[in-house]
Amino acid sequence: MSQPATEYRKLPLRKVLFGAFRLPWEHRGPVFRAAAMPLLAVIACSLAGNIVELQRSVAANVTLSVIYGIAVSWLAINIHRLVLLETPDASAKADAASLRRLAIFFGVGMAIWILYLGLTMLIAGGVINMLFPSRYIVAGTDAAQAPPTRTLPFSPEWIVRGAAFAAYWVVGRVSLMLPAIALDQKPDFVAAWLASRRNGWRLAIVVGVLPWGLQQLTELLSRNGASGAEFALLVVLGAALVIVEVVALTLSYWELTSPAPPPTPPPS
Repeated sequence: MSQPATEYRKLPLRKVLFGAFRLPWEHRGPVFRAAAMPLLAVIACSLAGNIVELQRSVAANVTLSVIYGIAVSWLAINIHRLVLLETPDASAKADAASLRRLAIFFGVGMAIWILYLGLTMLIAGGVINMLFPSRYIVAGTDAAQAPPTRTLPFSPEWIVRGAAFAAYWVVGRVSLMLPAIALDQKPDFVAAWLASRRNGWRLAIVVGVLPWGLQQLTELLSRNGASGAEFALLVVLGAALVIVEVVALTLSYWELTSPAPPPTPPPS
């Protein structure tokens, strides 16, 4: 992932987003072979999650969430390797190297997720404290006589959404570590940060806005009282769209870290 310190690349966002949909379709055969097993695991976890939610079991929810994260990591690794390696080996394996790669990928992915939650809470909390400062009430004063707390003309939920998008500026940049890990490189925060400089908001769209938009698409297709078959189809669609999200990050990594093409020699 190393680049010269002075090199700067502008992420071709439109090209990446278009390619995230085009590439899986044009190469659907290899993509299907690489994604089939982990995709089935993701779908199974999503379907099982509906049952666990009905039972409201905290332990089962946590266990299923971990299994789901491992399944998504497995899927992402296969897709990253399929796109980035010249001779991809994305077959289902359980050897020591593959399990080690999966464990590192899952661990770093969880760390990035925790970073996202922490930044979102920190930013949202700071904004809310600015807009709703704590009231100081002198001892012995009736709280009812204190100035009323200001109210916003919009829901505080929008503050949280804005904070989440701001957090994705950081998350998008460090997420470049994930494709590198899929290629058996060591997690390198500094290298990811340098490779993504001046592209924070573009990567925020790749890792934040794109998944949010795809989630809204599946929610628009859902309806109250949907049959079991309709629910299953939506789960399959949602799992398949994970491939689009992974390919978008893969292409972003390639655009920002691949060796620059040699200069074109002048005509003789």
